[in-house]
Amino acid sequence: MLLIDPHVVAESLDVMDLEAMAASGIMAVISDAAGGRFIASSSEAVFHYADRTLNGETKRAADYFIDVYVMFGLKMLAIPEDYEKILESLPRYLKRDRVVCVGEIGLEPESVADLGRQEELLKAQIRIAGQYKKPVVLHLPFTERSKWIERYLRIIDDCGFERGKVVIAHADATTAKVITGSGCIAGISVLPSRRLNPEDAASIVADNDINLVLVSSDTRALHRNDPLAVPRTALHMRKLGFNDEDITKVLYDNPRRIFNLP
Repeated sequence: MLLIDPHVVAESLDVMDLEAMAASGIMAVISDAAGGRFIASSSEAVFHYADRTLNGETKRAADYFIDVYVMFGLKMLAIPEDYEKILESLPRYLKRDRVVCVGEIGLEPESVADLGRQEELLKAQIRIAGQYKKPVVLHLPFTERSKWIERYLRIIDDCGFERGKVVIAHADATTAKVITGSGCIAGISVLPSRRLNPEDAASIVADNDINLVLVSSDTRALHRNDPLAVPRTALHMRKLGFNDEDITKVLYDNPRRIFNLP
């Protein structure tokens, strides 16, 4: 079975992870090339991290026959003083073959920047994504989640951006149906550290429009991860009665279509 993990931080995958993922059918991953949650002291640090992902991690994963694509954008948790350089360079990154979306971006209540300023920067990036016909991946904070979804929908509509090209990441059983019901895509992050396991993910998929869901491991250094979360979800989907065609649709066709992968 062919699989894609649409949200990881590639540098957190060691050689054992890559070997196991490849053996389990994962053909490609989409890596956050904006640095996860690392504290960016400058735009230069952001560019260095992104270029290291685009150049180094793509080659490292290729040894295991896994294609690495990337998402890139300005994060709100740590906004460098020279953040304008990141916005100015965003079109240049979006022109690169392996940069498939703007992300993971979004409002961050833990940021020192006020939410009004964050919203301005978020809208600027969404508009750039629209100009370059790229999807957007939005980070969903972990408290008052319905409030953030409502705010994101207003921002998306204010920008004239197509909801069907927006992935709202970290969806769970309480939020996925709200997201898919709005026409956006629910990104289900299967993370032991957030008490969402593959069995939970399969149940969430079963409760939603299977054309509007993604399942990822969200593997990164700061969490207790399961790099095989996607193939494990496939197993639990089969236990729920999903046929191979629908499993492939959710775990391979959806990310390939949404992110326009070759």
